[in-house]
Amino acid sequence: MKSFIKKNKYTIIVIAIFLVFVLVLVQLKNIFFPDQGGALYGSRLDGIEKVAIKKNTLKEIENALSKEESIAQVSTFTKGRLLNVIITMQDDASKETAREMPAKTLEHLQEKQKKYYDIQVFLQKKNEDASFPILAYKHHAKDSFSFTKDR
Repeated sequence: MKSFIKKNKYTIIVIAIFLVFVLVLVQLKNIFFPDQGGALYGSRLDGIEKVAIKKNTLKEIENALSKEESIAQVSTFTKGRLLNVIITMQDDASKETAREMPAKTLEHLQEKQKKYYDIQVFLQKKNEDASFPILAYKHHAKDSFSFTKDR
């Protein structure tokens, strides 16, 4: 055995240095890129499949809001636990009328969905207006919307 080690001592040293180098690289990767393969939202989306907002519910919200005279266009989408509603108001719509629209988005959601999702409503106009855009936000634990500061 001693003769094998003596004959191949340089090869053994190179292999040992290579193994140490690989172990150091793995540790550096773990330090600089932790949890690289994990879920984007972690465990925050646990249970979302039980209260998922389906595409037809989003279409119901869009259709119901589109019937309002003061609304020109509506689009909705979800991302994680966030429901976004973008409402483009007619140019003659008032700020007070616009502030009533976020509550109408809740009419088509189930109670458990209201308690799970945060809801953002972006109210804008096609043309510039000093009192627009208005942002309304409802936290899942709250019952009402909070609005951006009046301009």
